[in-house]
Amino acid sequence: MKLPFFNKSILSIDLGTYETKIIEAKRNNNIIQVNKAFSLMTPESSYEDGRIKNDLSLKEAIREGLKEYNIASRTAYLTIKSTSIITREIPFPLVEPKEIGSMLKFQLAEYLPMDISRYKTQHKVLGRIFDGEKEKLNVLIFAIPKDIIDKHYFLLSELDLKPEILDYQSNSISKLIKYTDAFNDGILVSDKVVVTIDLGHSNTNVSIIKNGKLQTSRTIEIGGKDIDENIKNLFDFTKDELLENKLKISDVSVINNEYTDQNRLNNVIKNTIENIIDKIDNIIKYYISKEIENEIHMILLYGGLSRIKGVDKIFGNYFNIDTVILSDVDEVSIQTSPYKYFNCLSTLLRDEEVQ
Repeated sequence: MKLPFFNKSILSIDLGTYETKIIEAKRNNNIIQVNKAFSLMTPESSYEDGRIKNDLSLKEAIREGLKEYNIASRTAYLTIKSTSIITREIPFPLVEPKEIGSMLKFQLAEYLPMDISRYKTQHKVLGRIFDGEKEKLNVLIFAIPKDIIDKHYFLLSELDLKPEILDYQSNSISKLIKYTDAFNDGILVSDKVVVTIDLGHSNTNVSIIKNGKLQTSRTIEIGGKDIDENIKNLFDFTKDELLENKLKISDVSVINNEYTDQNRLNNVIKNTIENIIDKIDNIIKYYISKEIENEIHMILLYGGLSRIKGVDKIFGNYFNIDTVILSDVDEVSIQTSPYKYFNCLSTLLRDEEVQ
């Protein structure tokens, strides 16, 4: 995948329940040149699971961030995730790709038992499969509630930004896998089957990507907030103390028999992560069961929870699959660590396969 032609700076925004990340970037030959990158704490109770709960406080927080970092770009791309976004794989007759959209308008209700008028849908052809004895197209459908789209559009417009792109995070990260040569100074993934796991605050986003193409995605309703709540049931930490103690952990996968506060903290985090893993295991098993040749080569972790040391060992030991925490990416020029900004970066890339 090559970068689309854009000769102006673009804002790419990743809205999250806990933290909002923003970059200002433009194309420099075939490199993403990030001129500014910053994050801000999302105001409490203003944004949850991809839904804007308090547009005034959220708008003011973003406005202050744009002002503080002297952001001049007006064109805005946005990436979101939400358990309200429905993804389905549909076996579809062998037709020309350009015919799928018009056919879906009349047949979508058969596949998605819901009020379709409340959703905006897009689709992507994943490949071909056999449904019984018939060969069919395997089509991935994204259905995003229109009220989510409208509220995000209104938010950006109120900030005097020009919203051009709203992307779904699973689609975003698959484009970054396809675009880059390597992660972490040499890990090649574009020709592998990888599971990317965004360990976020309110939920966990899971994508299976084969040769740079999204195969399946799910959002799990467990995330960092659940770990924080479980820790607060044992320790009287302030918000800052909670974060400090999590980052001080040397290896959360190691728990001995001593009854210490450190072991209790590690155990709470480890148990919650294992709950997340149980749900991810079902997604991976579903993918592997679809085709006899399906397999997973690597797990890539990113997001806030991946900063806790030893999380990769818990995943690697459970699945017996090479597990890596994403920390860097080729073909991107950025003055800070890009680990927070993978979703922002990938949203800059356009995918002609999504319609």
